[in-house]
This record gives sequence, structure tokens and C-alpha cells, in this order.
Amino acid sequence: MKRNVAGLVVVFVGAAVVQLATSNTYLRYVKPGMRWMLLAAGLILIALAVADVLAGSRTKDDGHGHHGLPRAAWLLLIPIFALLVVDPPALGADAAQRQSPVAAKPADPESNSWLGSNAEGDAPVALAVRDYAVWAVWEKESMRGRAFQLTGFVTPAKNGSWYVTRIGLTCCVADGTAFMVEARGQAAPAKNQWVTVTGQWAEPSKRIDGDVAALTVETIEPVTAPANPYE
Repeated sequence: MKRNVAGLVVVFVGAAVVQLATSNTYLRYVKPGMRWMLLAAGLILIALAVADVLAGSRTKDDGHGHHGLPRAAWLLLIPIFALLVVDPPALGADAAQRQSPVAAKPADPESNSWLGSNAEGDAPVALAVRDYAVWAVWEKESMRGRAFQLTGFVTPAKNGSWYVTRIGLTCCVADGTAFMVEARGQAAPAKNQWVTVTGQWAEPSKRIDGDVAALTVETIEPVTAPANPYE
């Protein structure tokens, strides 16, 4: 591929990365803390590509060479343009259904101090789904008798039950882990619908591969998906 064509492709790649980093779209792929690294990478790609093309044009013989863009190069640009104009969906119920709802035991248990100021009978405690999914199973005594509020998307189960779900990221969507809480007492909203549910801690469901956190749901409120859909 000619030098100017390769530079043009790299410029578009850099522009796509910058566009992702300057909008909330990057949150569909990586954790919030990686925004500035993406922005820096995109700007560096653009700067290097432009410098390379300019250096090549200064050494090029003005009387020779074809400067048009080869047809095959347009095929390389198609996915880049798609990345610029298409807003990709976040991981949802389909991805969650391929995973087990059992939350692994934390390797280094932390204190449940976030419950200390919330006596039984007080307003529901708003928790991340991933926190509830773990503590509802492994810290039953501190959770029992309390009300909680969770926000996530609806994941139907094969047996007619359903889960409030969030995907947790360690780095990016490639390592996304589904955290699921079984919702009891209310009919399931539509698949992938984002909801805020309020209810009481419930005894976890027993499975061959482990226990699954559960919540006896009292209220369901449909909500708009958050800018950052991952936890």
C-alpha cells in the first residue's frame, strides 16, 4: 500500500479513537479511567500519520507515481467510518444469559460499613448490583431484614424467573462479568429494559454451582440506561 494511503488510514483510525474518547461512546468498550489514554493514543496516531505523509511527500519525485487511492484501501476505511457513525449497543441480557448468575466469593472480603448507618426499617439502601450479588450471599446476617434499591437491566431466565443485571468490567468489555440478582414477587419487564427495583433481602436460591442472590421486589420503575452501563 502506498505511503500516503497508509497514512490516511491511520489518520482515520486516530480520528475514530478521538471521537470515542470525547464522547460517552467509549464507555461501551472500556472503564471510565481509560478515557485519557484513548484520547492520547488517538492524537498520537494522527500526529504520526500526518508527519509520515508530509515526510514522504517531500522526498517523492514530482514527476512520477500515481497518487490516487487504491480501491482495496476503501475496504479498510469502511469499518473505521462505521465506528465513527454507528452507536454500538452495550453488553446486555444476551451476554448475561451466557454466564452463571452465581457470584464468586470475594477473595479479600471487605467490611459492610456502608450498612452501618442504615438501621433496619430505614429507607432502602442503594447498592450496585455487583455489591448486592456478592454480599447477599456471603454476608447474609448483615443483609437480612433490610431493604435495598438496585438499578440494572432485565435478564430473563429459562425457568420463568428474571434477574436485575449489571455487567462489571475489570478493564474492557472483553472481560465483562455479569452480576445478577434474582427478582422475586413481580412479573418480568421486557428483556433488556433498565429498571430501578426496591425490595427486601431474600434467601439466596440454591444451585449446583452455588447460591444466587435474590431480592423480594416491591416496586419496579423503568429508567433510562445510564451513560456508563457497566459497574
